[in-house]
Amino acid sequence: MTIIMILLIVALGAFTRTVFGFGEALVTMPLLALVAIDLKAATALIGALGLIVAIPAVIRHRQQIDIAVVRRLVIGSLLGVPVGIALMTYVPTTIVLRMLAGFLILYGSYNRYQLHRHHVQQQHLQSHHWDYLAGIISGVMGSAYNSHGVPVVIYGTLKKWPVASLRGILQAHFICVGTIVVISHILAGFWTIQVLQLLGLSLPLLLVVIPLGNWVSTRIDSRTMVRYIYDLLIVFGCLLLYKTL
Repeated sequence: MTIIMILLIVALGAFTRTVFGFGEALVTMPLLALVAIDLKAATALIGALGLIVAIPAVIRHRQQIDIAVVRRLVIGSLLGVPVGIALMTYVPTTIVLRMLAGFLILYGSYNRYQLHRHHVQQQHLQSHHWDYLAGIISGVMGSAYNSHGVPVVIYGTLKKWPVASLRGILQAHFICVGTIVVISHILAGFWTIQVLQLLGLSLPLLLVVIPLGNWVSTRIDSRTMVRYIYDLLIVFGCLLLYKTL
């Protein structure tokens, strides 16, 4: 029964990533904790699956990828990954997750309110140098909690990237940083026989979930997608907060 629950959670995470472009870790990690899977094993499993899901997404959105932006984000992430590993090893997880949860809830709620008012927000962080900082934060959150997509999504909304561009940049970033994160998990000893077994069982599910997610995403217009992204950030913040209680 536990394995079935894990596979259902994995499928839900892959579906979320395929439809919205991010968020599988924030969906799956709290749920995997409820079925008593080891935190490091869950981190390694979701990291590997996230990388696999990103491959077809990059192929699909390749025309919307801004290579220069991705390069700057990845360079920043290379600096952030070792910090994330150290963070997970030496800093209490509860403290970090509560801070992240609070930020996601506040940020998502504020922007959701602005959309409701039909308020046209200005583009922020226009300098390309901010790409590196966003990459560093992404590397930290990715290596520690498989949440490297959230900082990039938040950064993309501040930069006012079109939804198509945000999807392309996100998936290319996932490929690059996901590879780094998976390697860092292996070197840190997060991978076990259990992780390999669960990964093998999960792969056939992706053959169904990814096409289904692509079908759903094509039926959501850009403005609605932005609203859903902010809603997801609020939901993810609540999930993280619940996990730490």
